[in-house]
Amino acid sequence: MSAISLLRGHAEGGHLEGSGPGHRRGSLPWAQQVDRRQECVVVRVEGELDAAVSAEFFDTVDRALQSSCGAVVIDLRATRFLSLRAAVGLGARRTDYCDGPDLRIVAGGSGVERALEVTGVRSLFACYPSMRTALDS
Repeated sequence: MSAISLLRGHAEGGHLEGSGPGHRRGSLPWAQQVDRRQECVVVRVEGELDAAVSAEFFDTVDRALQSSCGAVVIDLRATRFLSLRAAVGLGARRTDYCDGPDLRIVAGGSGVERALEVTGVRSLFACYPSMRTALDS
């Protein structure tokens, strides 16, 4: 089972459109504002990012990339599995949205890093050791 969250960072601390952790149902995306220097959208994946959830994930990423923010951070720290197809899809978005917000990845597990490496996608993204670094860059 996987959960995909959409968090939009802006300095106020409230929830966007009435959503947030208290209103989360199942694996539906939700948004929460966080305090950072520039406005960022964070897309967080918990569990497995495979064919079963990739359509919802990339729909969420595409909406984030079309927003008026400075950066979109893909938080894969809680992702246990990243399919090779999903890794390639991240690389495609990096090139497709080159004029949009900066797309960043924070990956935690060795399996996720391996999928990014094997597909050649890792070299397209700067390496951020933490969410704080990715959000503050």
